[in-house]
Amino acid sequence: MTRSIFGAVALSVGMSLVSVTFGGQSASQPQKAAPPSPLKKALAGPMTDVEEIVFCTRLAYEDGHWYANIGYYCDDENKKAYAGNGKPDVGKLCKLNIRTGEVTVLLDARGGSIRDPQVHYDAQKIVFSYRKNGSDFYNLYEINADGSGLRQITSGEFDDYEPIYLPDDRIIFVSTRCKRWVNCWMTQVGIMYRCNADGSDIQQVSPNPEHDNTPWVLPDGRILYTRWEYVDRSQVDYHHLWTSNPDGSCQAIYFGNMHPRTVMIDAKPIPGTDKIIASFSPGHGAKDHAGIATVVSPEKGPDDLSAARPLHKGKLIKDPYALSEDCFIAARDNQIVLMDSNGQTNVLYAHTGGGNVHEPRPLTKRQREKIIPDRVRWDQPTGRMVLANVYDGRNMAGVQHGDIKKLLVLEVLPKQVNFSGGPDLLTWLGTFSLERVLGTVPVEEDGSAYFEVPANRPVFFVA
Repeated sequence: MTRSIFGAVALSVGMSLVSVTFGGQSASQPQKAAPPSPLKKALAGPMTDVEEIVFCTRLAYEDGHWYANIGYYCDDENKKAYAGNGKPDVGKLCKLNIRTGEVTVLLDARGGSIRDPQVHYDAQKIVFSYRKNGSDFYNLYEINADGSGLRQITSGEFDDYEPIYLPDDRIIFVSTRCKRWVNCWMTQVGIMYRCNADGSDIQQVSPNPEHDNTPWVLPDGRILYTRWEYVDRSQVDYHHLWTSNPDGSCQAIYFGNMHPRTVMIDAKPIPGTDKIIASFSPGHGAKDHAGIATVVSPEKGPDDLSAARPLHKGKLIKDPYALSEDCFIAARDNQIVLMDSNGQTNVLYAHTGGGNVHEPRPLTKRQREKIIPDRVRWDQPTGRMVLANVYDGRNMAGVQHGDIKKLLVLEVLPKQVNFSGGPDLLTWLGTFSLERVLGTVPVEEDGSAYFEVPANRPVFFVA
């Protein structure tokens, strides 16, 4: 069931020596030493203290959309979107000892499905999403790192998935509790929620009418996540990286939102840097979030595509995780691979028990990120918006100070159900969503505005 990681190292070095031997050099010529393999570099550096890697196995999703992996299709409730399309899955939560190659099964779903494990800061427990055999719904569970102490965190006929621990031990996750459907497809929408460690006090922390995906905590405490956003623009082009505070406040573009195409997903910080690693899934995205592992340097701002550097070409990977700027682990079909910053790879593990490998994470302690205190008053029906200067924007060339007197405030109405991949049930070759006018607010002479809007609603503004 396992493949020796040390065999992979020997093969890599052996191939390098062969290429030198047959390159025409005589025996008297000095030979260049083969560069160290990614595994040798990792074991001597960022993976010195890493003994085990946690991962999941499961069947592939049949729908090609990156998000269509939960629930059922609205035109046929017997047609399932989750892994295996309703067939018994081969879901397991496992850990791999990278020194010995031994694999331990922490939880066998026995026909059910497991996804999205994340290791706690103390490396003693793991939170994950689990759909039991016979159920249509994923809920959050936690288990000890030795496979003991399984406990359920959330419940109900919703899909709760992609959980992460927060530095205050609460949990951010994605959920279909919002009860809305994709505006341009026939599957359900999941957006970000937050709960206590025991599953209590569940709060919606995103108003997005479309999908949020793969939240992760940045060192400064903000949440980095994928947001699909296509209000009055193409539905297949804008699924990029955003940030927010853990309480849902201060949502902001992180990278890519002005440039069409590419799903930027599974983004995580690179330790010791301000950079992130993400899967850049081509076009409108691929199933299982498959893409090119890409490093993004944020100092160039959210719109400069030169800030993104792909690490490799060819075969797509999934779920990249950085241990350093030169050491990454990822899933690739049925394999866990180790990759360096030049795209060189070693196979750490090749699974042979059915299904593919997903979400590899090191089972090791890590530092807690900064805690950002809550600033949201959950008992209030409105939220306050502050606009510093309406004239500071990407598309404001030629607009003079004093030209803008008001902002038109609109709300996007999420769809409670949708039966088409196009806008035809709502408009003819037009918008995919209905928009409601909430009113207008004045803009001051200096370009600022301060006003209230209904809380937890997806709103946008027209100057």
